[in-house]
Amino acid sequence: MIHYKNISLFVLLMFTFIGCTEIYTPKIDSSASALVVKGLITDGAGPFTINLSKATLFTSDSIYITNYVLGAKLTVNDNENHAFPLTDAGNGNYILPTAFKAIIGYSYKLNIVTTDGNIYESNPEILQSPLTYDSIRGFYSNESYLNPDNNPVTVNGADIRVDLFKSVSNSDSIPLCRFTSEITTQYYFTYFVPDSTSWHWYYFGWQNYALDKNENITDDNSLTTSHFIKNHPLCFFPFEMVSYSFVPPVSVSPIVARYYLRFNQYTIDRDSYNFYKGANNQLAASGKIFDPVTAQLYGNMKCLNNPSKIVLGLFEVSSVTQSACVVNYEFPVYPNNTYSISVQKVSYIDNIPSSGVYRYKVWTDFGSPQPKDSAFNVIPYPIWWTH
Repeated sequence: MIHYKNISLFVLLMFTFIGCTEIYTPKIDSSASALVVKGLITDGAGPFTINLSKATLFTSDSIYITNYVLGAKLTVNDNENHAFPLTDAGNGNYILPTAFKAIIGYSYKLNIVTTDGNIYESNPEILQSPLTYDSIRGFYSNESYLNPDNNPVTVNGADIRVDLFKSVSNSDSIPLCRFTSEITTQYYFTYFVPDSTSWHWYYFGWQNYALDKNENITDDNSLTTSHFIKNHPLCFFPFEMVSYSFVPPVSVSPIVARYYLRFNQYTIDRDSYNFYKGANNQLAASGKIFDPVTAQLYGNMKCLNNPSKIVLGLFEVSSVTQSACVVNYEFPVYPNNTYSISVQKVSYIDNIPSSGVYRYKVWTDFGSPQPKDSAFNVIPYPIWWTH
C-alpha cells in the first residue's frame, strides 16, 4: 500500500510541475546592435589597447564575423583631470600613449565617442594596490583535458595551488583577484640515425600554451572571519607531450621535459569581479533548474546620450603581479608509488617566442676527428631557457 502511495505522490508532483510549465518566448529586437568594449590597463608597462566591436546581430548567419568599430574617439581620464587620448590602430584597436603610466590609488574612466554621435563612458575604476600569493605547491592529478583534436581525455598532470591573503586582515577591504596562466613546455632528446654509430642528432624545443578555461577568480569570502584562502586552484597542465601536439621522430632517447609556468595575478575591483563571476556562472550552466539564466554580460560601460542603448564588455583597471616557476615531476618509486611534484620559483621572463625547434649533430666517434661541418656546431639554448 505504501508503495502505491509513493507512486501516486510522484505522479501528482510530476503533473504539478508540468502544469506550472509555461513556454517563454523572449522579445528580441533582431536589428538592435550593441557596442562591445574590451580593455585593460594596469600598473605594468604599456602600451595598452582598447578594442571596440559590435555584437553579432541575432539574424546573422555566422558567429565568426567580427564587426570592428572604426573611427571612434577614445580618451582615458583620471581623477586628477588628466586626459590621455588613444590612437586608432585599425581593426577596432585603440592604443594609449606609450608614456602612459597608471598610478596606484588613482581612478580612471574610459570615454568613447563613435561616428554615429553616441557617447559612452565607464564607471570610475580605482587602481588597487597589487597583491601576491603567499605560497605555491603542486599535486599529481588525473583530469579531463582536451587533446589536440579537441576531444576530452583523461591525462596525468600537475594541479598547481596557491595560498592567498594570509596577511590581509578582516578589517581591510575585501581582496579580489583573477589569474591568467601560461605553460612553456621545454624538451630535449637524442635522435639516433639508423646504421650510424659515429653521430646522432640532438633536438631541443619549446611550445607555449594558455591554460585558462574559465575566468580564474578568487572566492568572494566577505562573510568569513578571515580573508585567507588556502589551496586556490591556479591551473592544471598535463605531463604527456602528445597533449601539446608534439610527436617525436622514431628511434629517440627518452624525452626530457621541463615545464616553465608563468602566471599573472590581477588585483581587481568589484565591477570587474562581478563581470568575471557572471561569465563563469554562464559557462557553468548545464540545463538544471537552478542554473543561471544565460544573458548578455553587462560590464561597467553606459551610453550617456541614450541610456537604453546596450553596451557589453568591460573596461578593466587592475594592478598586476607577474610570477614564474619551474615545475618538475619524478616517476613513482617503490614503496610509495606516487609522483613527486616540485615547484621552484624563478624569474619571470617576458616575450618568449611562441614555439621553436632546433637540432644539431653530435659526434660520438671519439676515435676519429669530428667532421668540419656546420651541422655539428652546437646551437646554444635561448637566453630565457630555464632548467
